[in-house]
Amino acid sequence: MISAVNEFLDDLRGGRMMEAPIVTVDQGQLQGKVVTSPTGKSYYSFQGIPYAKPPLGSLRFQAPQPPEPWDGIRDATSEGCVSAQVDPYISKSFTGDENCLFLNVYTTNLDGAFLPVMIYIHGGGFRFGSGNSNFYGADFLVEKDVVIVTLNYRCGALGFLSLNTSEVPGNAGIKDIIQAIRWVKENIQNFGGNPGNVTVFGESAGGVAVSLLTASPLTKNLISKAIIQSGTALTPWAFQKNPIENAKTLAKALGCDSEDVDDILDFLRATSAKEIVEAYESLGPHEDFAEKGVNLFGLVVEKEFPNVESVINEAFINLLTSGRVANIPIMIGSTTLEFAFERKSDDLQHFIPEELHIERNSGESLSIVEKIKSLYFKGSHTSVDSLEDYFQLVSDKLINIGTHRYINYLVQVTNKPIYYYKFDYVGELNISTKLIHGMGLKHAMHMDELGYIFKNDFQKDVEPTPQDLKMRERMVRLWTNFAKTGNPTPDESHYLPVTWLPVTKDVQYYINLGSELSLGTNPDKEKMAFWDDLYSKYFRIWEQTESNMIEAPRKPDVVESVIETVVITTQVISQDGQDIRITEELITTAPELPTSEPPKIIEEPLQIAEEPAPVIPEPAPAVPEPVPAVPEPAPTAPELEDAKSETFGDLSHVNGSMERKVRTSNEIKMVQNSNGAPRDVIRANDPPEDDLPKNIGVNKFVNFFESLGGKK
Repeated sequence: MISAVNEFLDDLRGGRMMEAPIVTVDQGQLQGKVVTSPTGKSYYSFQGIPYAKPPLGSLRFQAPQPPEPWDGIRDATSEGCVSAQVDPYISKSFTGDENCLFLNVYTTNLDGAFLPVMIYIHGGGFRFGSGNSNFYGADFLVEKDVVIVTLNYRCGALGFLSLNTSEVPGNAGIKDIIQAIRWVKENIQNFGGNPGNVTVFGESAGGVAVSLLTASPLTKNLISKAIIQSGTALTPWAFQKNPIENAKTLAKALGCDSEDVDDILDFLRATSAKEIVEAYESLGPHEDFAEKGVNLFGLVVEKEFPNVESVINEAFINLLTSGRVANIPIMIGSTTLEFAFERKSDDLQHFIPEELHIERNSGESLSIVEKIKSLYFKGSHTSVDSLEDYFQLVSDKLINIGTHRYINYLVQVTNKPIYYYKFDYVGELNISTKLIHGMGLKHAMHMDELGYIFKNDFQKDVEPTPQDLKMRERMVRLWTNFAKTGNPTPDESHYLPVTWLPVTKDVQYYINLGSELSLGTNPDKEKMAFWDDLYSKYFRIWEQTESNMIEAPRKPDVVESVIETVVITTQVISQDGQDIRITEELITTAPELPTSEPPKIIEEPLQIAEEPAPVIPEPAPAVPEPVPAVPEPAPTAPELEDAKSETFGDLSHVNGSMERKVRTSNEIKMVQNSNGAPRDVIRANDPPEDDLPKNIGVNKFVNFFESLGGKK
């Protein structure tokens, strides 16, 4: 009977499902498989699809490159490797690989391009996690006729190390996600998806990433809607505090004491991924991140370089408050109690946001601590009975304050709806009950809503109650309704009896996702008002990093930003009856700077005596005799070099060598694949092939005289 029903449903979807479906994408053909969900419905699964070139060897730490085509039909019936990481939940040991840039597509229909698309970004503090189905099974979502895409991106130092150089500006992991979104936009119609209706959603670090994507110029016109779960780019752990110092610390832990970023890059490229991941784990254990909110390798405000794409190059809050974000519908929220971590300190001053710049142990700081005690704790803040109060304070610091502020800023600059939620349901499908034991807490915690959206391995031996199944149906409908229409409750029904109102400039409407759905206003009103007042008094938006101007510490012969200006010669020509002195400058720059700028010309009238007198040039070896209206032929490049030498002597010592010294390779290391075969050869200390000096000043000078009619 069940089989007959499935066949009937398949027929309704446009034909019987193929046992071995084949889809063509830009890179070649993919063969997927048919999967049956726990409710008995069938859908197509395509896994392990490469959306970028493997980031191996010289591509380590760099932005992803487009994927390469393949011949024949590629098997897409199993998932690709996860990012190299230490799994904090199950194995608690190293797992994964650098070759991890894969995505998975799940769909009920391969005909036409009309189904809404939902791209999920996994969490994990930017240091672990994956989009694999053991945690993010799409079974329940895909049944609602949406195309689900999950993906892996580089985590930890491999994805977020920044050296403030054009080669390693940072945010490689976010650029992975952007590359995946681009791939989806180009190919999803072949899976029955609508590339014009793409919702990006994510939780924890995934939520941070989603909020950042809505503000990045790289995703302009790529995203139709966004769902931000338990994290925004305003959370204190989203961005690195000192990227270059973090890179130095990691390199030093692995045995490299150099201060030069090029040496550090060479060294880290010659180090195995496993060593890098385990060194990071020893430097910043997951527990420290959880309470202190410190992330050694998170997002960075990228320094701008010519012809280098950047995710973000000024403070996120500047983009948000000025309205330079995607004007799209947003759904955003958090759980009632996000985190429950062991209390390691009784000093509450570390809960005062660093960006307020309040001096520790000052009168202001101690006064704020007293207000925190009275607001959050019923009794002593150090007693065992105060643990839940303490967890609420931790959760507010790491998630809720940033979410509240994000909504308040966003509602001022958008005309699209913002739907705010609080997840407060506790049932058998809550993930926290499987990861945190013996806490005795009766509130939803971090990741708990995911157990009602995705199928995961934690639920294998769980028998959900009827109320759990009802909650799952509610959550799946809310999320997919929003993806389809931009409204989570377009129609009232048995499962969704409440109309979810969007936030206004005056009222923070929100929906409470508990045993029953209810609409409320201004969650945690008293506590959020306290933080609002604190930010109003101490926060200075101009103190945030507007743009990244920090110079990477490099040896003098490889500094990218050094510009040396030298005057070579002066000509006097007649123009419209007036003599004009034209001074040409030789500009020597590093190769990162563009070479096509016009020559600098300084025009100034000559001072002429009142009585007519012949114009006599000042005696200087670099100034030629006065010239007629038609210029003399320009000197050749060798003549210019001679003139430069006669006038200024040997310039090789000025501001560093005029020529970059090629460093000889002193180390060759074979990076091994898991099967023992060499993957790539990394030659430490070798500069890139195009890393050569370009004396563009001489070229400009010659080009200038050619423009006046001279010849080489």
